[in-house]
Amino acid sequence: YQEEIQELNEVARHRPRSTLVMGIQQENRQIRELQQENKELRTSLEEHQSALELIMSKYREQMFRLLMVSKKDDPSIITKLKEQHSKV
Repeated sequence: YQEEIQELNEVARHRPRSTLVMGIQQENRQIRELQQENKELRTSLEEHQSALELIMSKYREQMFRLLMVSKKDDPSIITKLKEQHSKV
């Protein structure tokens, strides 16, 4: 670790201070941009997950209704479907 720090210090000494400050400022800008992009991606992911949950909920509802209509003759299946639907 000490060797690495010493090497970095050697490199830094051969450059003007203003160059180092500008480099750090540029890195900070890039970090801020990446953080903003990260926020936007998280928000987008949350929105997509929410939409997918809604779609799947509607799909399950429809499938439940279809199965209820098609299995009216068998009460045991209806009971089983109701139990599964209430768990979801």
